[in-house]
This record gives sequence, C-alpha cells and structure tokens, in this order.
Amino acid sequence: MRTHAFYSVALFIPLTLSLVLAGCGTSPNHMSRVCPANTTCGCGVVNNNVCIGDSIPLLYASTTSNQILVFSISSSGTLTALPSASGPSNSASVSSVSNVLMFADTSNNTIDSVAVNQATGALTPIQGSPFSLGAPGGGPTSIMIGPYAYVYATEPNGTIVGFGTTSLVGALGAPLPNSPYAAGVAPSQMSFAGEEPTGAFFLYASDPGDPNGGILAYSLDYNGSLTPVQGSPFPTLPNANPSFVLYGAYIATAGNSGTQFLFVSLTNLGKVAVFSIDTNTGALTAVPGSPFAVGNGPGILLEDDFNHVFVMNGSDHTISAFNLSSNGALSPIGSPVPVGTANGGMAYFPWNQLYVADTTASAIWTLNIDPTTGMLTQAGSPLMVSSPPLQLTFVGP
Repeated sequence: MRTHAFYSVALFIPLTLSLVLAGCGTSPNHMSRVCPANTTCGCGVVNNNVCIGDSIPLLYASTTSNQILVFSISSSGTLTALPSASGPSNSASVSSVSNVLMFADTSNNTIDSVAVNQATGALTPIQGSPFSLGAPGGGPTSIMIGPYAYVYATEPNGTIVGFGTTSLVGALGAPLPNSPYAAGVAPSQMSFAGEEPTGAFFLYASDPGDPNGGILAYSLDYNGSLTPVQGSPFPTLPNANPSFVLYGAYIATAGNSGTQFLFVSLTNLGKVAVFSIDTNTGALTAVPGSPFAVGNGPGILLEDDFNHVFVMNGSDHTISAFNLSSNGALSPIGSPVPVGTANGGMAYFPWNQLYVADTTASAIWTLNIDPTTGMLTQAGSPLMVSSPPLQLTFVGP
C-alpha cells in the first residue's frame, strides 16, 4: 500500500513492527501473547489477541465533543457505526502506529493514546495517557509518529518537540536529544519521508507564519534528533499560508517508486505546490509548473495507490482529483465533487473510497474512486453521525 497523508507513519511501520511483532505471541507492548481459542493464528497475531483473519477495516473520527466515533467498513465501503469512545474534544490531529491511535489535545497540550482492538473497534487508553508535551495550553498544532515510533509535535511558539519511546507502544518516553527544536514562526502540519536506497529520514513542516510560505525541512539521526536541512525553510509564495503537507511518490510499476515528492496546500492562494525531494539531502526543488491551481481554501491532501492526488477545497466544500505525472505535475481529473459543507478531515480506504468529514452537518461523505481514471463520484447521501466529525483515520488489517 502507498503512504497517505495522515498515514505518513506507514513508511516506518515495518521498523516498528520489527519490535512489536518480533515473533509469534508478541504484543504491541512487548508482552507475551496467547492466540485466541479455536483460531489458527500461526504468526498472524496483530494486536489485543486478535488474529489477522479476525481483523476488520475501521474508521475513526475525532469530534467537537469528547467522543471518538468508530465505524466498521464493509467490502463495498459502507460505514456501520460501532460503540463510540471518549477522547479529547476538537482534536484536529491524529496519528497512528501499529494498533495505537494518538489524538492531539490542543487545550491541554497533551496527547491521548489508545490501543485499537481490530476485531471490535474498541479503544483502550494506553497506561499513563494523556501524555504532557510541556507547559499546559497552547498546543500542539499537529502530531506525527515518525521512525522508530518517535513522536513529534508542532507547537505555536515556533518549536517542534520530540519524544522517545518506552516498552509500551503509544506511551511517550523522555524528550529526544536537543528537543525542543527551533521551527520558524508557527509550524503547523508535518509529513515524513523515508528515502531509498539511502535509508535517510526527513521531516517536513509547513510554517504559515513565514512571509514567504516557508516549508521547514529536517534530517533525522538515529536517535530522533532533528537537524535543519541546508536551504530550509524552502519558500513557496509570499503570503501563501501553507497548511497541509503530503509525502508521496510516482509509482512507475507495482512496487517500484520513482521520484519522491512533497505536496503543499497553499490555503490563501488556491494552489498546491509540488517539490521533488533530494533523497540524499532532503532538499526541496519545485517541479515544473508548480504551484498548481486547485479550488478555494485547499487543505488536506491524500493520494491513492494509482498516482492520483486528492485535495480538500475547504472554502468551496469540494474535493478535487488530479493525475500525478512522473515529473510531479498535477493535471485535473473532471470537475471538483461537492461534499455538502465539508471543509475538514479525509481518509483513504484502499478499496477505492474516500471518506470526508462534514463537521457543520454532523455527517461523513463517502466518495468512490475509479482506480483507473481517478474520477470521484458520490456514493449516495452522507451518513449522519452522533457528533460533528473533525479528523478521520483509517485502521486496517
């Protein structure tokens, strides 16, 4: 599966799972595990004593209340509500690794970590959660799980904080060396890039406070410490208000990635900037034709497994689809698809669906993706939900 906007951590899951699933009967907290009775697990146990064969695809939604909405996903992409769980209200950033979800709590500058039962969708708080990121209040703006399950958070005071791991996946360990890291004026959304064959890791963060629409770039060393990439911040356009960033790659043939790219929503300008990534240094170079026109107020970006990129146009309440060429150029696919009053979260389901949060209407839209053309179509009326959804996250077997 490709790496997608909110799942940038998927780049590093194999590294984490080498610890988490180091053999049959090993659980995410490194404790021994026994397969459920009357099942044939082999080495396929994934979490919470659940066999891979018993896992179901799940969608989670943070909300404006202290509810986390939970849905199962059918083979056709239909959502079915499962019992909800408690969580921080207005969590605008969610990250995941293995069977753990992390929700940002901006009002308290903390992270709420929960373990997912992938057979039932139930959420169980990780011991010690919520975890403090520093002084109460005022952050984080976004959170992201990086290589080796290190956790990073952007703070509105112009820093990025980083934390190590413990024996319990989802728990925050000690601050990373040299954390907090200077990060421009007001760092916002993040994405990671793991480059082959060099094995280098890079972190990118938008800085809407930068007058030139700067994108912050850092290299990561083995202990998680961040070092600015030469030339950072990389400018987009003056007063661009860069928001969401997405790491992706053009897939020439199955399993073979071409040039690596970073996509950046320029919210004030109605454009998306595209940069190629130097796999040795992490430096960014604008691709020909960048930035590309999209709708008004572009925000969250996603890609599928077939060189298609999708953009939430928050001010228009539409989703635009684009073909990604081998040189990073974006070409529009049809007309933007309306999604009610939606202007927030999206999630990609690998069976060719997009889910879109409509906070104002307390609803979730489902869009079908044509895997060949990238064309989007509404899959009927939106699903009305019990609490206004904000961010969406897919967890799959």
